Amino acid sequence: MSAQLRVATFNLRNSSAPDGNDSWPVRRDAAVAAIVELAADVVGLQEVLPDQLEYLRERFDGWQIVGAGRDDGVAGGEHSVVMVRPGDWSIESHETRWLSAAPDTPGSVGWDADLTRIATLVRLRSAGGQRVGVLNTHYDHQGEVARLESSRLLDAWASAEPDRSWILMGDLNAEPGSPPLKVLTDAGWTDAVPPGEGGTFHDFTGEADERIDHILVGTGLQVVEAAVSRHRPGGRLPSDHWPVVATLRLRA
Repeated sequence: MSAQLRVATFNLRNSSAPDGNDSWPVRRDAAVAAIVELAADVVGLQEVLPDQLEYLRERFDGWQIVGAGRDDGVAGGEHSVVMVRPGDWSIESHETRWLSAAPDTPGSVGWDADLTRIATLVRLRSAGGQRVGVLNTHYDHQGEVARLESSRLLDAWASAEPDRSWILMGDLNAEPGSPPLKVLTDAGWTDAVPPGEGGTFHDFTGEADERIDHILVGTGLQVVEAAVSRHRPGGRLPSDHWPVVATLRLRA
């Protein structure tokens, strides 16, 4: 017997960025519509600031929404939010860890990273009793060593909990085949997205060459389908990244 799970990752673009006609108040309805269009059971979001989190809680009433601020482990700064749709899957437990040599220290900065970076770990259980883990993260945009070490950390965290299959998702600021992705695939993770799906970061142009947003799956999970979503609700770009979505099958 197997269960299916549809997951998605989406860099929402923070609300403090000076994006003019693409600023958060202008595109927030389109961002919500883009998330709805994904039809996912679990959605990992990056760059979510407290005002955006409040808006998401209003618009996705009934969903379980978790994640802590990277600055203080409570509400300060960007969150790597995990949203779980009401239905077959529910959250058993969750926590935030820092991508650094001191992962339990709020606000810690890792290696050569420019900014504080985090991962949200969520443990899920289905109505049928199946268990799965989700790692939602956002790697540093500058630190090459930090991206490598972040991959090693995440793999170690998942390996430490072999009681469930794990899904790793997020903005890894690295393309397929690059050293941070190779660390993961060499460790047994599978890139869910086919090579021909194109890029995800488009900087509010809609034209993306770089695929830096990823969904990777560990053992026990089979990829049914996966794609980059380029939905423009009402013709508006919902973010400066395209979301990635995958349907997965969990083996008993």
